[in-house]
Amino acid sequence: MRTTESKTTSRLIVAGAVVAAVLALALALWGCAPNATGATTDQKGDDKATEETTTSASVYPNFTEKAAGLFPDTYFNRDMLNTGNRGCNACHENLFDKMVNKEGLTHILSYVGYEKDGTYKDCEPCHQGHVTLTGPYLGDAIHASHYGNQQFVDANGNCWSCHAVNSDGEAGEYQFMLWEDFYEQAALGGYPWLADDETTRAWVESRGYAGGYPTEFSQEKSPNISATFAQDATDAKDLFIVNNWGPDAIDLEAVSADSNPLSITGVNNPRTFTVEEIRAMPQTEFTAFQNCATNGEGGALMENIPMKGVPLSYLVEQCGGLVEGTNAMNASGNDGWAAFPPMDMALDLMYEDCYVVTQYYGQNLTVDQGAPLVLVPCGMPGAQWVKHLGTIDFKVADQFMDGPTYAAATAPSPKINVNGMWFQNNGLSAKVGEKVALTGACTSWSKIVGELDTIRFSFDLGQTWQEYKVTSEVPNFDPYQWVNYTLEWTPSAPGKYQVKLDAIDTEGNHIPNPVTLFVNVEE
Repeated sequence: MRTTESKTTSRLIVAGAVVAAVLALALALWGCAPNATGATTDQKGDDKATEETTTSASVYPNFTEKAAGLFPDTYFNRDMLNTGNRGCNACHENLFDKMVNKEGLTHILSYVGYEKDGTYKDCEPCHQGHVTLTGPYLGDAIHASHYGNQQFVDANGNCWSCHAVNSDGEAGEYQFMLWEDFYEQAALGGYPWLADDETTRAWVESRGYAGGYPTEFSQEKSPNISATFAQDATDAKDLFIVNNWGPDAIDLEAVSADSNPLSITGVNNPRTFTVEEIRAMPQTEFTAFQNCATNGEGGALMENIPMKGVPLSYLVEQCGGLVEGTNAMNASGNDGWAAFPPMDMALDLMYEDCYVVTQYYGQNLTVDQGAPLVLVPCGMPGAQWVKHLGTIDFKVADQFMDGPTYAAATAPSPKINVNGMWFQNNGLSAKVGEKVALTGACTSWSKIVGELDTIRFSFDLGQTWQEYKVTSEVPNFDPYQWVNYTLEWTPSAPGKYQVKLDAIDTEGNHIPNPVTLFVNVEE
């Protein structure tokens, strides 16, 4: 698509409720449920199915026709775990394809770049909460829509199509969870602490399971790799698009018009600026990453954008400076979005290295990007990037949200303060002895946690890691930009591999779970 934006839907600790609710309904009631009346375009195994497909011949994988899928094709994976027929993507190859308008419901996320397939982990952060500022919890809707769908029934779908049981804990303790929350874990197969227990791995291997894991993924402890790192800008076509309210709820053209002014209050001399005045001011050119506040683990809702704008401090100078004692601020867009409802944000989080942006990629902002002006507080989640900027209000406040509290919050949505992604989708093919380029990027919200410090990779299910120090690998490292990487790997043996990505910040925070890329290496 063309240039886009993303003032990411933020339902974070309090950042965007209405949007997530719309998101969930569209996904739950339409997107994630198999279509009872005909085939859909994302169905694996029969992309050419047509509307003539009847409910008597399901186009979805049959759960009783066992398969290994991305896993090694062994008896354990195929016949015991049935790994090829489980999880959302077994039936819906790309959940992003399901985020479409249907019967008046508009998903706030309308475009995702990098040709990435959507997974459950892209949906979960917006829908796991049980408070106002999230989308609805999907459990009941998904269960009802699937079991009330003839295609799901015809495919012998059941609880284990979507779920798994982990036995981590004391003997007899089990956790019922979604398959996607478990299938990448070393514990899959019945040894809860396998990843951290060499003795258990030796025992498992002695019983005939290659590599010490029942799933028998191939491993390389000393992979033949070379890694390069940079802070490249994202191609404009890969910027994701999030509009917090759809065209049925708001006139997006009106809120994006150049005629909308910017008002700054809570300063010594409150003022209103026209868009033309702001565009005529001295502009700073810079690049900054944006990462959706509710981007899932390994999610594609991150980008590095070259932009141009006016430092917020310069605009405040034109207003006679800050009132003595100012310690908080907030901002809102013409569309009604606030940087942080209902509280205010600590001044240092929003004011330092903050810009009123007028252009992306050398062009005035588009509607999807948040025209005519966007507030960009570098190093903060996308929820605080206010599109269609209309007001900035400084406060002398008794209470406000500080960085540590914000970073630690788990409701309404969990914070993934350090994150990373692979640009490739699972199932990537490679050949023995031939280089394959694995690429991706990592970020940290450096104003609420530490700056990126280490990026590391594992080719043996997390037993050993190849580590790279960011400041050594990236000259003139900018903590407000992402770090993208190219990992050239020459596989030495055929097999199915899980290549894992982790990133660590200067405060020791990791990506919550390493981000896995499944690679199939052939002779």
